[in-house]
Amino acid sequence: MIRHAALIVAAALFLLGTGGSASAAIYRWVDNDGVVNYSDNPWRFEAYQRQVNPEQAGPLAEPKTQRSAPADPADVSTRVEGVGLSRIESITVEVMRLSGLDVQVGLVAAMIHGEFEKWRMLGFRPPAGAENMVARRFNADMLRGNMYQSLARHLGQSQTGVLLTWLRSSLSQRIVALENASSTADGLSELAGFINHLPSAPPAPARLALIHRLERAGEVTDSAATVAAAAVVALRRTVTPLVSRGVLDQGGLERQPAIDESYRFRIMTSLLFTYRDLSDAELGRYVIFIESPTGRWFSQITRQAFLASLENPDMRERPDTAAANRKAR
Repeated sequence: MIRHAALIVAAALFLLGTGGSASAAIYRWVDNDGVVNYSDNPWRFEAYQRQVNPEQAGPLAEPKTQRSAPADPADVSTRVEGVGLSRIESITVEVMRLSGLDVQVGLVAAMIHGEFEKWRMLGFRPPAGAENMVARRFNADMLRGNMYQSLARHLGQSQTGVLLTWLRSSLSQRIVALENASSTADGLSELAGFINHLPSAPPAPARLALIHRLERAGEVTDSAATVAAAAVVALRRTVTPLVSRGVLDQGGLERQPAIDESYRFRIMTSLLFTYRDLSDAELGRYVIFIESPTGRWFSQITRQAFLASLENPDMRERPDTAAANRKAR
């Protein structure tokens, strides 16, 4: 997996078919029950605005990119055990901020909500309470907290010092900005134009070689497919208890992301587009970091953190409870 979330999220959006000008815009609001909602659906946000304040509701406001730390570590349900707790908490918050993970986890939430909306367009009629359950279950703050916990379990290791040195560098921060920009509505629109111009202005062989090294070391294609598939599975598990057996099997609602040559091409063109403003020397430095033991380690724990963000804390069973449930069945 590539070091930061932006390319994984953008690639997963491609796999799920939820990318586009609307899906990259993230709207945030707090409903009457105190639930923080994130959505890439502008009409859903506008409907909420009109419901709350029908007289003053005007044109839909442009959403602001959210960059925030996870919930106060004291509020995290499962605290990291061991010595140096406050130091690990501080490091985890800094790593999420510098790497862009705290921003991009909101896109993961929006990606899932977009998939749910697509199910509805395909004919799925969610029962009462399903939409609210999906909103609660895939709340961006909850996903962010899960990701925080997963990362915190690993950031006490010796590689963390080298990682922070890289993340704090000016080149790393420039790369984060490029990666985040590539997943915005404008970025996705510019990507289409970039692809159209590739036949007349193909990249140099040296550039292609660097991009291939970056993709291999970061396991971008496989990681994107894994995250996209996990998102679909998590959404399905959330909705399944509320519907009759077989409902989600109709109309391709169980559609799993598939990797083919077309998708691999889009991955490579996305990488070329995202780093187009970097010189070969700068991109080479990035590739060297990704190929290093620290870079590969961070790629692995970030991938784990993405998957952990999709877990439902309420569904985690102790071994004895799981065994008892299986016996009861």
